[in-house]
Amino acid sequence: MKTTGGSEGRDLRDRLRELKVDAPDEGFSASLHRRLVSAGAPDTPGIWRRLWPSLRTEPRLLWPAFGIAAGLAVFLVLGQLHDLSRSHGGAVVAQFPATKVAVVRVNLTAEVAVESAHIRISLPEGLYFWADGQELPQRSFEWSQPLHAGDNDIPIAVRGQTPGRYRLTVSTRIGEQRIDEDVVLEVVEG
Repeated sequence: MKTTGGSEGRDLRDRLRELKVDAPDEGFSASLHRRLVSAGAPDTPGIWRRLWPSLRTEPRLLWPAFGIAAGLAVFLVLGQLHDLSRSHGGAVVAQFPATKVAVVRVNLTAEVAVESAHIRISLPEGLYFWADGQELPQRSFEWSQPLHAGDNDIPIAVRGQTPGRYRLTVSTRIGEQRIDEDVVLEVVEG
């Protein structure tokens, strides 16, 4: 509702001026200062409060944060377990009983035909080459042969004396290029 001449606005301003609060007396600031000094410094906040100041005001963020931290911990632990299982020697290529002779087929793949490849196959202690129904005393065999383009299978007869995991090592040299591969064999009871 408006009155003529705008006297209502002036009346309102006059009333607001009358509502002014008086400033505290001169002793107020001195007494406030004395009370604050006597109270001493506030207690230092704990480590959680310093790291996460909104913890008291925002507790609903606490559970999702714990969930994310737990998920990250599980992810890291499973990653480490996967790395540890991989570093224990790779996958077993063949498994055979100690009482049997196993024929291991080593596959050398060449992109192009090679006139002469120098091949060496070495066995660790516990595995033996086998030929003509008997164990051979050699720990390694070396020979040269041509390789065809594509797959070149080389059968090797071996026998394990005691159960365990063994690495058969295949080294191939073609000119100046050398390729080393390990084949994991597992000898079991039997």
